[in-house]
Amino acid sequence: MRRFWDARARENAKWFIHSELSYQDSDDAEFWRSGEDSLEQTLSLFEAGFDGTERVLDLGCGIGRITRALASRAAFVVGVDVSEEMIARGRRALTHLANVELAVGNGLDLREWDEGSFDAVYSFIVFQHIPDPAVTCGYIVEIGRVLRPGGWTIFQLSERPDIHTAEHWAWSETLAVRLKRRLGRAPRGVLEAPWLGSAVPRSDLLAALEAGGLALDGTVGDGSQFCIVLAHRPTGGDRSAPHVD
Repeated sequence: MRRFWDARARENAKWFIHSELSYQDSDDAEFWRSGEDSLEQTLSLFEAGFDGTERVLDLGCGIGRITRALASRAAFVVGVDVSEEMIARGRRALTHLANVELAVGNGLDLREWDEGSFDAVYSFIVFQHIPDPAVTCGYIVEIGRVLRPGGWTIFQLSERPDIHTAEHWAWSETLAVRLKRRLGRAPRGVLEAPWLGSAVPRSDLLAALEAGGLALDGTVGDGSQFCIVLAHRPTGGDRSAPHVD
């Protein structure tokens, strides 16, 4: 995954993070604005928010599209990504933000951080690209470990396995598209496993939440590519939902 995402960062980091942009002429202002929009939309699904005191982990941060949005709402944000190239570009892009730290992760877990290190963990359009759902489930367990009691998480994953195969996208592989790729006018690697990713069965999601000591508060988009999950780490025997605005 590191080799793949390092190559994609050098090719066109903004498009591979936010593929609704034009591949050949990405709009920087729209790229950063989309991070604000994505964060606001996912938070609003559950009427969740920040009070400005939180320490937040942005899991799969890329160059910091959503990290920057989180930094305007929370006290401190740690962004982690498997790609060294993405993190290097993100550090340059967010150098003006004193409450942001970006780190290269190992692509498997969050062992760099102690138990209870964060008040919230956020992840969007990350797990859907991980080829092995067991790795995604491992991260969910790790989210539970690094959250403090009472802390909460919102993350997105796919529950639609059919879209994670090269066969599903075969119709788009026209001669014209292949030629554009050769000329550098279309994205490369979109039929490779680290882009195609995988879906997570609901039973595996529930098992991972339980293993991580997390209580499920709600989901939106069940059965789709964009299933959004809200969960929290209970305080003692309290399994009630976290405070929301």
